[in-house]
Amino acid sequence: MPKFLIGYDVESYDDSTKAFLQAASKVHRDLESEATIFIVGKTLEKNASIAEEVLNLGDLEFHQHTYSHVLLKTVVQENEEGITIFPSGSFDEVCEEIQKGQQVLKDILGVEGTGFTAPYNYYRGIGDRLDLLQVLRDNQIKFVRSAGRNERDWQPVPFEWQPYFYEAQGYGEILECPIHGWQDCIAREKLGWENVTEYIKMVKKDIDHACANQLDFVYGSHDWSSIRHDPELEHIAELIMYAREKGMEVINYSQYYEQKLAEKKIK
Repeated sequence: MPKFLIGYDVESYDDSTKAFLQAASKVHRDLESEATIFIVGKTLEKNASIAEEVLNLGDLEFHQHTYSHVLLKTVVQENEEGITIFPSGSFDEVCEEIQKGQQVLKDILGVEGTGFTAPYNYYRGIGDRLDLLQVLRDNQIKFVRSAGRNERDWQPVPFEWQPYFYEAQGYGEILECPIHGWQDCIAREKLGWENVTEYIKMVKKDIDHACANQLDFVYGSHDWSSIRHDPELEHIAELIMYAREKGMEVINYSQYYEQKLAEKKIK
């Protein structure tokens, strides 16, 4: 049975984060559907109370998205607008970002984070950076979303790039989950922010493709973008119900990691 993994990058510093957390909590509670929050440390500090409320309800788990959204790798984005460079932080800065992200999760929510989303994402994820994989290992991170760009450091990302362990690099306990298709903020800007209906159609086609080919779908969304022109997250509810109708299992990343680890041991 193909899986539908909903992961939210929560990274805003304004009121949109609280509004998002309230809406997401309601949607997932109403549908009895679990998902994963990857939250920036500074964002968590500003939204500690609501984040604790949401965590205690049990439908949404919390992991990290660095402390202040510093890139792990430089992105060399190539698309119809040309080449755009998004510089990374230094290695020392990245180490501090990940360590502080873990500490904030523990201090505020009592969570020992084992999941991580890398800001912006990169072609090949961090498979070419053994030093970064070691930093994740040192911080007890077991699953990561860092491979959310194609060979042009752009999108869409092929669904055939299914989640994999970093075995060849010597970090076989770390699972990479490439973010498939288009991240919501990029797709919705291209379609027009008010055109939520067309966005739903686009993602439903991705769900159809994943189901037809028995592929897991790693879906990427954000706090600030997902509530824009859809404050109740009706599009998320519709996508969850559609995925279930098509035969997909909707689970969170911790559950998915345990399933993949079990499959690996069997092999």
